[in-house]
Amino acid sequence: MRKSFIRIPSVFVLLFLVLCGSVYSEQSAPKKEKPYYQTFKFQTASDIFVVGDIHGAFDSIESTLKNSQLIDENNNWSGEQAHFVSLGDLMDRGPSSRKVLDLFMKLQTQASAAGGGFHVVLGNHEVMNLVGDLRYLSLEEINEFSVDETSQQRDSAFLDFLKSAQAKNAKEPRSEFDKLYPAGYFARRHAFSEEGRYGKWLLNLPFVIQINDQLFAHGGLSELTNKYSLQEFNQHAMEGLKSYLTKWKTLSANSELSSLTPFKKRKNLVDKIKLDSEIKKSFIDSTEHFILSLQGPTWYRGNAQCHPYFEQDLLKKALDNWQAKHLWVGHTTSNTRTPLTRLGGLLTIMDTGMLKAYYHGSPWLAKLSEEKPVVFINGLTGQQAPPDPSPNREWSNPYDLSDEALEQFLLSAKIKKLGTTKEGTSKPIKVELSANGMMVKGIFKFQKSQNKKRGIRRSSENDRFQHEIAAYKLDRLLGLGLVPVTVERKVNGVNGIIQVWIDDLISEMELKDKKITYQGYCDLDNQENMINTFDYLVSNRDRNQSNMLFSKSDMQIWFIDHSRSFGVKTKRPKMLRKEKIIVTERFKEALVSLNMDNLKSLSPWLRTRQIKAVLARRDKLLTGDF
Repeated sequence: MRKSFIRIPSVFVLLFLVLCGSVYSEQSAPKKEKPYYQTFKFQTASDIFVVGDIHGAFDSIESTLKNSQLIDENNNWSGEQAHFVSLGDLMDRGPSSRKVLDLFMKLQTQASAAGGGFHVVLGNHEVMNLVGDLRYLSLEEINEFSVDETSQQRDSAFLDFLKSAQAKNAKEPRSEFDKLYPAGYFARRHAFSEEGRYGKWLLNLPFVIQINDQLFAHGGLSELTNKYSLQEFNQHAMEGLKSYLTKWKTLSANSELSSLTPFKKRKNLVDKIKLDSEIKKSFIDSTEHFILSLQGPTWYRGNAQCHPYFEQDLLKKALDNWQAKHLWVGHTTSNTRTPLTRLGGLLTIMDTGMLKAYYHGSPWLAKLSEEKPVVFINGLTGQQAPPDPSPNREWSNPYDLSDEALEQFLLSAKIKKLGTTKEGTSKPIKVELSANGMMVKGIFKFQKSQNKKRGIRRSSENDRFQHEIAAYKLDRLLGLGLVPVTVERKVNGVNGIIQVWIDDLISEMELKDKKITYQGYCDLDNQENMINTFDYLVSNRDRNQSNMLFSKSDMQIWFIDHSRSFGVKTKRPKMLRKEKIIVTERFKEALVSLNMDNLKSLSPWLRTRQIKAVLARRDKLLTGDF
């Protein structure tokens, strides 16, 4: 019997082969690498371990992980389903950054396979290395890549170097080149590029993650986070970083600029050279993205340093926005070299100066377990200790003296007259105080001016030095810590006060007159609102742009000049009548603590009616009726 066959038209055969071929090509084509982090939120019932900045301290972090039983003797993951969080800054300054990176890249894969998590959030030093800001790169870190560097890499880089100002000013360009860029520099540079082993890995890491109700970031969370969801924030931050990298790479390859141009100089140089206006604007815009600013999550120190009486409200809002209860950060090295707690317990700072050769600290690890208090453990010794409370004002008295010890010093130290100051009607005297090998600068106020036109009934509103010490004592009752330490002392038979002199200050008037852009972590409006709140409480009638003072180092405010304060009215002083004063929740808590009993401590310098007026103004601040 003859078999019958179904005849398939050749066109269908051809179509079938094409489809098969397309399916085969899709399956065999290399897949585009996906970011490691598909989500920035994690839920776990397992333990969570947290460490701060590492800075190439491989031996310390290796010992910490072993002592915590997170890795075994072969440096493989043994933490099972636990989650480990590194708060960034794996590199710079230390000797073994590459070893840290290699270990962490391996552990990330192993922990995920075991059902746990090994998380790394990007720090400012990771971002700096990606964009080519290598100010803190150590020679040891360059040497780690010396065996990888090829002669072709160096020769190519030298041609690029010849476009730089350094080469044009050098007598022997090649000699200058070799001096500036030791062997390994360019192999390392490639490794941290978008195509390099470490650059690829870093560019797949998040800036902020959430595990349960805990947030983890390197520097902190400024007000700008409130515009985004957690997912959007990470994505927008990474887009900003990648945009800068792409634009600088394109620009330096197609212009007279060398790609070796130091990061800090690029913006100004681009602004000066002849370029298409759109290309120039596009690059300059990329330099102003928040991820490269002081307000970005890798650089922001506001949570760690700005005054809790406004910063606590800001962080609480950021946490609420992402349905979280607590933030963990590194970045700001603890003065005690132990973990710190701050902002009413909303923040923990974990940068304990692990790189001993530079910071003189040691590694500390936080362990978070369900239904148990957080445990803080020294990674080398196993010592356990609670976190230290961080001061409201991140500033130390001279010689790290406590307020009480500094008061005693000011009362007993030998005084040397230096000269008068230009400010104020009382013309205070600058002095130096010395004792026990210590020298402290101060200011002596002594003049008691009388306002004869207003009569004795208004004497409480006169310019009186006693009001300076009353303001200091009230500042400490409120927990502000913003009035410099002040004592009452007789000098050469004259009664007055001595107040610690704060060096290196800049006034609001100077900022405006010299057109200096305010650049600080702490929001200027919030700082001015805080001093306005205090000025209303003490009825200060002498606040002006010349005595609105900030430390140049961190642009944080100081409260000085209160000799014309403590009137008995509840009406706003003239200079505050147009100001919008918002009393923050943390400031309200401090105001509630004031009462007639604790304010009696001001009675050596204030009359009873002045003290009662302080309480009356306090009440108006609490009710908003002022």
